Amino acid sequence: MNWSKTKTVLIIGFLLLDLYLAYLLFYLPGVGAIQTTVTNADLEALVILSQHYNVDLAARPKPMTVQPLPLLAISEVSLDEATAESLAERWLGEDAQEVKQENGLLFISGERSLRLSQQNPYFYTVEYQNNALLAQPVHHTRQEAIVAANEFLTAYLGEAAMLNYQVNLAIAAPDSESEYIVEFSRTYKGVPVFVDSYCLSVQSGLVVSFTAKQAQIGEAERTQLPLVSADQVVRRYLARLSVPQAEPITVLDLSLGYGVDLDSSEQQELEPVWRFYVIGGEENEVSIPAAHVYWESHGE
Repeated sequence: MNWSKTKTVLIIGFLLLDLYLAYLLFYLPGVGAIQTTVTNADLEALVILSQHYNVDLAARPKPMTVQPLPLLAISEVSLDEATAESLAERWLGEDAQEVKQENGLLFISGERSLRLSQQNPYFYTVEYQNNALLAQPVHHTRQEAIVAANEFLTAYLGEAAMLNYQVNLAIAAPDSESEYIVEFSRTYKGVPVFVDSYCLSVQSGLVVSFTAKQAQIGEAERTQLPLVSADQVVRRYLARLSVPQAEPITVLDLSLGYGVDLDSSEQQELEPVWRFYVIGGEENEVSIPAAHVYWESHGE
């Protein structure tokens, strides 16, 4: 065997592979041709590219055309004492006792607790925990978890309030045979608003905890913003990773919805974002702006 020739062929092969992967990752159509449609061919290329970065697209974008969306107005909210006490009574009952905290408020009633905090002027966070121990894990289905989460929220919020929410996420929790993560989000014309949502942990058919974001959503602007496709956003996410990851990352969900800049305290609006729900990365949730105009002026 001619090892010198074989080595040359392998080197050329790897160079061609690197060029192909670079094309898949960094090729973006011109400003006037940003993709809004995902095809099966796009998805096949995306799977190859993701595997190179040690990313598993457990939730793969579906072939679809993304429709334009407007910005939504959002008002500042205040987590004052009266609001906190009202929330504690709703979720824990009249026996809830406040525990002084330097960072946020904590209420306790028996084995249940409610933690309230606000780091952004446009929404506050509610964290509920029920520490009652279950005798043993009980297998239940994804649909049963959704029903349990819906019944739990309906009991506390009422049927009328639940008409404004829809299931946006329902996935099996990693490394658990009896837990599901179910998210209910307020919607604008069927599009979830991530900063007004309840993300519940359902174990053995019972809601044991949730994290809620509460915001005051206003009217939509008249201007419709063209959006980029999920395919393009996955490429942008991989570009942020820049190199193949030592530990695998799994994308459990990829959803289009409304988000807000968590690091900004300036007056702002809710903008369309693509949200990744992942395991194995530094963050469980990663949001990337979906508006075409962002990619024109702020592309990374």
